[in-house]
Formats: sequence, structure tokens, C-alpha cells
Amino acid sequence: MSNVKDIRIEDNVIFTKKMGSGEPIIFLHGGPGLSHDYLVQPFEQLSSKYELIFFDQRGSGASSALGPDQTICIDDFVTDIETLRKSLKLSDITLIGHSWGGLLAVLYAKKFGSSLRKMILIDPAPGNSSLDNAGRSIMRGRLSVEDIEEINSIMKNKPFETQDVGAINRFIQINDKPRFFDQSYLSRNKPTFTFEMIVKLQTVSGLLNEELDDYDIYHTIQGVDIKTLVIHGDYDPIPVESSKKYSEMLPRSKFQLMDDCGHFPFIEKKKETLMSIEDFLTE
Repeated sequence: MSNVKDIRIEDNVIFTKKMGSGEPIIFLHGGPGLSHDYLVQPFEQLSSKYELIFFDQRGSGASSALGPDQTICIDDFVTDIETLRKSLKLSDITLIGHSWGGLLAVLYAKKFGSSLRKMILIDPAPGNSSLDNAGRSIMRGRLSVEDIEEINSIMKNKPFETQDVGAINRFIQINDKPRFFDQSYLSRNKPTFTFEMIVKLQTVSGLLNEELDDYDIYHTIQGVDIKTLVIHGDYDPIPVESSKKYSEMLPRSKFQLMDDCGHFPFIEKKKETLMSIEDFLTE
């Protein structure tokens, strides 16, 4: 049984979904500009012991849209997590952040660590632009000639201009192939973006492009004293060096490498990932 609610943060309406009861866990989805949807099914079994709180970050998913001329920065997303915690009247929380959400979790720990019990980083976005660019290069290198030809064919028809959602979702699916070790998972988890979601994704990403073009947070988080589990799939295009660096900076962290697994351990290695998370949460 889930409880859906909209919370207002400044001029933004933030969509939230809660399920289960117990100590609260807030999930931070990837992106920037995606939504919480892909995290619900893999993690819902945790709701038998914990209160799970999913939300769509500002400008994303079912939350209110941002205007293309708005000014936002990464710190706004970090502060939104704290505002959400206060709005839900939670004394302290655990964060589970995937990809971009992992980067936000670490920055939250730096700024609002007194409200954080534990955090789990799952294939977190790189802590600097150099490793981010390395990951993007690996992604491009894994696309086959046929993949590139199909991408070019799709783009010739200008699907974003014609709002051809089917073609755009196929474009996204092909580009996601390098993130999966086992390609069968990709065919069973086809993207289902609406055009509104795609516009929101493009808007949020575009507004953060300049800040994410040149950044390095590793040195800023050194010594953050939060008990942390860092999980990384060995086939993730994001270099494993990136997640190991997070673990090195966080003195109370544990690093776990998932073999034969890409960017989504909770999909490709669901049983092992959830077992590791549950063990960590009960330590």
C-alpha cells in the first residue's frame, strides 16, 4: 500500500510516494532529470521492515516542470532533500542514491550529515568531470556499428521535433545498452518515457550542463563521517576507480564490487544487492 503526496518546496511541487513502515529510507534517483519509477519495484520488498520514500527531484518526473530560463544548481537539489526531510517530520534518515542520486547523497552528507543515519551509494555518478567523461567514452566505445547506424537513422527523422515518443524511447534504449552486462535485461526493461518526461529531462540536464562540465567533489567530502556502503557493478561504464575514490574519502565506508553487472545492480544482481543492503542496514 503506497501513499502519494505532493510537497511544495519554494515554487516547486515535488511528487512523493511512501510505502511500508519503520525507519525511513529516502531514495535518490538518477539523471539529472529522470524519475523515481525505476527504483520502486526492485526495492519494494524492503517496505516490510522500513518506510520507503521515493520522490521525483525538482523539475523531474511527476514533479512540476522547470522553465528553460530558470537558474538552478546542484546545491538546490541537495537542499531539497533536507527540506523534504523536514516536511515529512523525520528526525533522521537513511539515503539510497543511484547514479546522479549517489552524488547528491554524498553532498547531502557533507552539508546535512547530522540528519543522516547511513547512506548507500549504488554506482554513484563520478565525483569529477574527468571520470565522468571517461565513462561517457566507454559508453560510446561499446556501441556497435549497427547501434550507431540505427541511432543515426532515428535522428534523421528529428523525433524530438516531431514528438515521436516511440522513436525517442528506442533511441534511449539503444544508448542504454552499454550500461548492461546482460543484454536480456535491457529488452525486458524497455523505456516508457512520455514526451512530457523527455522535455523535463532535457530541461533539467540543460540547466545543469555548465556546472557539470567541470567539477570535482572528492576533496570536499574527504572525512565525512557517515556509515556508508558503496556498491559498483564491474561492467558499469562509470570507471570503478570513481566509486573506490568515494570509499577512500569516506572513512566509515565499505566498498562492494558486483561481478558481471552493469549500472543497475538492483536489476541485474537484485538478490545479491538487496542482501548486501539489508545486512548493512541491520549492522
